[in-house]
Amino acid sequence: MVYRHLNEKDRFYIEQRLSEGDSLRSIARALGFSPSTISREIKRHTPIDFKGLYCHRLTSRCAQEKRANAKQGQAFRQISEEAKMLIHQRLSTHTSPDVISQELIREHDIQVSESTIYRYIYDDREQGGELYKNLPHSGKPYKKKVNRGDQIKIPNRVGIEHRPAIADEKTEFGHFEIDTVVGRDHQSYLLTLVDKANKMCCIRKMPNKQAKTVINTFMNVVGSTFFDFKTITSDNGTEFAGHEAISKITEADFYFARPYRSCDRGLNEHTNGLIRRFLPKGTDFRKRRYLGRYFAHPMMQNRRAKRDDYKPSAVRVTQRCVP
Repeated sequence: MVYRHLNEKDRFYIEQRLSEGDSLRSIARALGFSPSTISREIKRHTPIDFKGLYCHRLTSRCAQEKRANAKQGQAFRQISEEAKMLIHQRLSTHTSPDVISQELIREHDIQVSESTIYRYIYDDREQGGELYKNLPHSGKPYKKKVNRGDQIKIPNRVGIEHRPAIADEKTEFGHFEIDTVVGRDHQSYLLTLVDKANKMCCIRKMPNKQAKTVINTFMNVVGSTFFDFKTITSDNGTEFAGHEAISKITEADFYFARPYRSCDRGLNEHTNGLIRRFLPKGTDFRKRRYLGRYFAHPMMQNRRAKRDDYKPSAVRVTQRCVP
């Protein structure tokens, strides 16, 4: 259940149902709240001089006044119009609130914290706005994966525990995380690769995710990019069963993440989430001819992150390539 506050329509409904003698439990069930929430609402906003009668107009006004006076509510209401305009502009490019906060400070000398921006977005959502749709994952919860055990063994598999430590230090180019993205009805796929150090990514279409197809796709990647592969890390999908052939093609060592541990490939998982903003679930990749525009999109190639001092990918590449 998505958390939300009671609004004026909810309070009008409560007033009507109470006047008809309905129970708090039935009212709560109809509105999608817990009975204790309805009980607290009535106790909190029923004045003594009304002789226990619940009035939706009075309670809505009281709730608005309390919310306006709340300390947490003051900060986002004091955001300047200039800051709001900049926040809207950056959210339209799917920039995360923590990056927006840093950009406002560094580029415009405007102090707005990350939490204040989030409160501003959620308040906009309660008013019927859609700013929240530009947040990572659009506020959707992560699905919990169920461990079904080792179903298929991959020959000569080498675990991530054997990968050189420098790959995690993110100071050297060439350490890649890879994965596949599924298209509509499993009729088309994407192979996604992202460099752990600079976040530069590469996307290739595939008609299926058979191991042979993945191998052929890597041949295309090597022949059409400047990537200098050092290590490659994937999940335990059977599409990567040809890892030994991929190692020969890329001249890189191939490693597998721990089963059901997406955190071992966190950057690639996050990158796939960004790709889904442009190519949502249900997209038929066969009908998307120019995937290069997604690969070259500024949001994909100039991502900023706290660990990189909020510098875009292009700046990080330049700084590390110049002696």
